[in-house]
Amino acid sequence: MNGNNIVADTSLLINFFNGNGPAKKILQGQQIWISAITEIELLSHPKLKSEEVKLINSFLNECLVLDLTKPVKQIAIKLRRKKMLKLPDAIIAATSIHLGFPLITMDSDFIKIKQLNAVILEV
Repeated sequence: MNGNNIVADTSLLINFFNGNGPAKKILQGQQIWISAITEIELLSHPKLKSEEVKLINSFLNECLVLDLTKPVKQIAIKLRRKKMLKLPDAIIAATSIHLGFPLITMDSDFIKIKQLNAVILEV
């Protein structure tokens, strides 16, 4: 994957910030989109140090963040009802489906969503 638009899941980005080689490699050269919920999840951990917050914010400044638009909300509602997903996962999947870009994740729960182009990255 090189020079493509992708949607990065929170699990992938946590592994990226923890120095996971495959996570770093797959993000290189990509136009990274994230859901608003991913931004919230990354920045809301209570044990984040100020230098970690700066690092995350610096990274997020290079990403495109899709806020909760009406179409994303509608897709998320359908996914949550049909697939019984956790709300954050439904929003992230809906973001990817709405944009039409693959979701890169380390969470195999996304595989059950047929209309989602999910790439599950192994640790």
